[in-house]
Amino acid sequence: MSEKPKCSGNCRLCTDLGICPADHATCEDCGAELEPGEGIEIEVESVERGRHGTKMITVCAECFVAYYQGDETIEYEY
Repeated sequence: MSEKPKCSGNCRLCTDLGICPADHATCEDCGAELEPGEGIEIEVESVERGRHGTKMITVCAECFVAYYQGDETIEYEY
């Protein structure tokens, strides 16, 4: 199956059990599929509906180094 299933939000009625999109993490920046435990969760600023706030995103190691490594507000241990 090359097409990703779409989540209906109701697992009891889902016809795609075991291949749920939520079970497959992807990098928020480049879209690469991440293996379990491979992603790096970081808190970033966001603007939603005109309100400023923060949200947690998951990125791959390459995007973390390329886009967030120089940000001194992010704490990350190797």
